This record gives sequence, C-alpha cells and structure tokens, in this order.
Amino acid sequence: MENTEYWYAVVNPEAGSGRGLRDWPKIKVLLNELDINFKHSTTQRKYHAIELTVNAVRNGFRKIMVVGGDGTLNEVVNGIFIQNICNPNDITIGVIGVGTGNDWQRTYNLPNNYKGKILAIKEGRTILQDVGEVRFFEARIQQSRYFANAAGVGFDAKVALATNRLKEDGRKGKMLYLFSLLKTLYHYRTTTTKITIDNHKLDGKIFSATLGIGKYNGGGMLQVPNALPDDGLFDITVIQKIRKCNVVRNIFRLYNGTILNHPKVLGYQGKSIAISSKPPLSLEVDGESLGTSPFTFSIVPRSIRVIVGADFSSINNPITTLYN
Repeated sequence: MENTEYWYAVVNPEAGSGRGLRDWPKIKVLLNELDINFKHSTTQRKYHAIELTVNAVRNGFRKIMVVGGDGTLNEVVNGIFIQNICNPNDITIGVIGVGTGNDWQRTYNLPNNYKGKILAIKEGRTILQDVGEVRFFEARIQQSRYFANAAGVGFDAKVALATNRLKEDGRKGKMLYLFSLLKTLYHYRTTTTKITIDNHKLDGKIFSATLGIGKYNGGGMLQVPNALPDDGLFDITVIQKIRKCNVVRNIFRLYNGTILNHPKVLGYQGKSIAISSKPPLSLEVDGESLGTSPFTFSIVPRSIRVIVGADFSSINNPITTLYN
C-alpha cells in the first residue's frame, strides 16, 4: 500500500565531514515546524542508503528525502532503480544538502539554507530529470551504476579519489577538492583514449573527460556549463593533452563557465558514449570513486522526479506541483 502522506528521509550522518550528524536535529525541528510529515533512518555504512531506499519503496513510500551530499543522493537514485515495485519516475526525490560540494542542488537553484530547502519541498515544484547509467570494470568484472549529476574520467576521477581518501582520513573543508587537484596534477599523465559519442569518434591522448546531466561538479566547478538535466543528452567536455602549467593558469575557467573557450577543450552532446584506453582510465560518478575502463554510458531520459527551487525553469518539460 502506498504511503502518500509521509516522506521517508535517508539521513547520512557522515556527509559534510559530520555535518549530517550535527545538523540533523535542527533540520528535524524545521521539518516539524513547516508541517512536513516524515519518517527517517540513518545510514550506518557505505551503500546503506541503497538498502534503505529499496526497503522504503517496498513499504509504500513514494517520496524520498535525501539528507546528505551528492554521494548519498547517488545511492538513493541507485536504490530507486534497483527496486522493482514501481517505475522510478513514480518516486519523488527532495534533497536537503548537507555535503561538502552539494553540486546537484546548484543546477536547480535550491537555497543554501536549510529552511529554504525545506520550503522548496513543501512547495513541491518538480521536474522529471535524466539519469545516467555507466558500465565499468572492477576486478575484471563488469558492473553498472546510475548517476544523477556528473561523471568524471581520467584526471577528474583521480582527483575525486584523492579527495575521498582525505575525507576518510578525517580531513575537512571546501578546499579539499582544489588541494587534491593540484596535488594530483603533479603526478598525472595523459592517456591514449578512444571515445565514441553516438556516431562521432575521437582518438588521441586526453587529460580528462566530464559527462554532465547537471552543470556543476567538484564543489561548484562548471565543467559542463551548458548541460540541461532534462534534455535527454549528456554534455561531455574533453580536455586534450595539455601542459600542467596551462592547467594551473586556467583553473579559473573551471569556475566561471568559460572552459569550452580553451583551445585544448572540446565540447559534445550525446545519448550514448563509449570510452576505452591504454592503460585503463579511472572513473567517478557523483563524486564517488568506482572502477576502470572500458566504459559505456547511456542516458535514461526523464526517469526520476525531483524537487526544484522556486527560481528554476525548464525549456524541455513543464514544472509540476507535487501536491496538486
């Protein structure tokens, strides 16, 4: 039996270097003050949010609230696609970002303060957004993962791995990603890669590739500045072989949306993308480190319903109100 009255909150106490644990009491107070009916569970380990989401859907919940970062959202999305009770687009996701980067919410103009995020959930403005699926290899076994925001290949993935290791060691702060970027840059080498974007082929040495559904990754970087979350397409930014000093001189382009103006950077769009390389490239999705190439990416158009901010508009599908 469906539970249409209550939200099911998946709370990650580790998100945002422990902010999830510290701030959940005040978030809970705000939810009650704004008359949001909810039940909640707290994650206890990696991938626990996937299990909690599957169980919530089986128990009739069709509204899932993510109290965590982009990684928690990624697990919830994977739980929604793993369950076989209902179509993924029958489920609505609301996000109260407490992570370090909170990149997914930037695309949707969600407020930075908790009250504003909860008011957005109460208002219930939603769109159907695309989801990406990637197939990759880990220990020579092909696996797959869904993602809601962005994927990084090559240098991007190495930076994410370095950042995640710092977090696991107890390091905190919004500058971790930039610190990891500069540290990783010193040792990183370009890789001979073959990329197929729909029917377009691209061969040569590349520094990195970023695939976007949302515009932002890496804590506010605009590596896919023209991405639209509901157009049925990946935006892909490919950085070709580039001198390290050139990377440092152009870091500002990662944040101001002009990365595609650089002569070593190529921008494409596509529904299906295949990437192979020698040696294998690393992968991250929504900031979570995964396996290695070869990769195949496919888009699942307008497959999850998400709460958006009051100022967000879409040219591809209408904003609907959840509570109508």
